[in-house]
Amino acid sequence: MADLQTRSLTVWCNQAKVGTLSEYSNLWHFEYHPQWNAFDLAPELPIESGRIEDGASQRPVQWFFDNLLPEENARALLARDAKLDQADAFGLLTHYGAESAGALTLLHEDEVPTTLGEHPLPFEELSNRIRHLPHIALSAGTSKRMSLAGAQHKLPVIYRDGTLFEPKEATPSTHILKPEHSDPEQYPHTVINEWFMMQLAKGLGLLVPDTWVLHVPEPVYLVERFDRQSDNGVLYRRHVLDGCQLLSLDRTFKYQQCTLASLERMVQLSRTKGRTRQRLFQWMLFNVLIGNTDDHLKNLSFFAGPSAVDLAPHYDLISTALYEQPGKWGDARLIWAVGSATRLGDVRLADVLALADALKLSLSYAKRTVNYMIKQSGDVTGTLLECLEKENLPGAGRQGELRHLRQFQHGVLKDIVRQLES
Repeated sequence: MADLQTRSLTVWCNQAKVGTLSEYSNLWHFEYHPQWNAFDLAPELPIESGRIEDGASQRPVQWFFDNLLPEENARALLARDAKLDQADAFGLLTHYGAESAGALTLLHEDEVPTTLGEHPLPFEELSNRIRHLPHIALSAGTSKRMSLAGAQHKLPVIYRDGTLFEPKEATPSTHILKPEHSDPEQYPHTVINEWFMMQLAKGLGLLVPDTWVLHVPEPVYLVERFDRQSDNGVLYRRHVLDGCQLLSLDRTFKYQQCTLASLERMVQLSRTKGRTRQRLFQWMLFNVLIGNTDDHLKNLSFFAGPSAVDLAPHYDLISTALYEQPGKWGDARLIWAVGSATRLGDVRLADVLALADALKLSLSYAKRTVNYMIKQSGDVTGTLLECLEKENLPGAGRQGELRHLRQFQHGVLKDIVRQLES
């Protein structure tokens, strides 16, 4: 029988050593560096504990760090490229920890994040990688092994003056790039879908990062990273927690724990509780309006502070209803119960107002918000579509994208607005 060995990684935040992550016999532990005092990595990983050890059933260390990795097929592909078992989360963090979600960098104990640099990523090279999905990962062959949470294929990049670059060593990425879904027959036009919903969210007053669509020539969705900040021209990483990390949940609970109790726990951990309640309500209402039934806990993120957290900009907004069978989108089950409604087609104004009440928001605020978002959603959708039509880009792909978005305008959105007005 092979001897079990302790595996260890050093966790960095920018150029500061946060602590040491270790694993032995499938039990993880994390020990803060004595000089680290900026913030807790997570509520269940407090600095004052010094060293946190996982138990057989409660595993806050493993759950937190595992949530930095991709999920589902994206994880399987990265594991195959690294010649690792996809269940070996520590091995994947060892291989891909140089760039992850948020501020953390995980390196071998003898490594220090000092070298900076970048190299161009020509559109032709990116196009070639996209064509080899899902058999070869987007990051295959890059000088920096990178990993991002989520189920879709993604690539952290630097985007500057219309040109893409790949970061080297300790250089932070500035944007996240996503190609079309790897199953375009079942999920067509995901790039334009997500870009459009993010633009619509911005038009309705939700806080979202800037987004673009590039053609390489395949369409690619590009979103600015909100977990970055610039100080005197130097780019720094910001520590963020997704909903599972904030609540100390294994990633497999990202759907199951979408409850009002989870929302309240997130509010109580927030610095500005009233504003957080309002923004969570707006986010949930927007997801109903666009028919997004994949709004799970990992699609909420929070900036970490010394004593509390702040809700980050919203992301991963997409109309999943467009991928239901024609005429059957209303059968899609909601992840979050909205009042008494459990299916998208069941949501009525009374359910939305009940949700606001559960979030401890006033009836007047809820009605005002619903009325505003209903009116604006139609106006902004029409304006966005007009702009896209005026671009008059060639190719059958653009016509397919426009048909896809008109189905949203005249189908999903129109029907849901009618439900909320009845």
